[in-house]
Amino acid sequence: MSHQRVVLWIMVLMAGTGLLDAGHADAAAQLHFVVGVVVSYLGFLWYRGDSDARGFRRSRWLSVAVVAFTVATIPYYLVRSRGEAERGRALVAYAACLAAAAFAVWVGMAIHIGLA
Repeated sequence: MSHQRVVLWIMVLMAGTGLLDAGHADAAAQLHFVVGVVVSYLGFLWYRGDSDARGFRRSRWLSVAVVAFTVATIPYYLVRSRGEAERGRALVAYAACLAAAAFAVWVGMAIHIGLA
């Protein structure tokens, strides 16, 4: 699966989570664990594909950390795997991805409210 496709699926999941959160808070709370696991897995797929493309040797503990603490560990990986000239750009792109995920949740909530 390509890097772009993984990110697209993360955005779709975030929008779906927002759609559920807006109207069915109790039911959505039950699904948050499942969505969290799926998003962590998708984050790991992105990490694995990116590290393979860059020839970065993944350690077992970094791989575990990427799954367990995706949001906090990806910036560490980006700093370790990029050259000095690329680090800032990669971190800004990651921050933009997090903002886009938050926006996708908001869009899902707005769609639900609009349909109600």
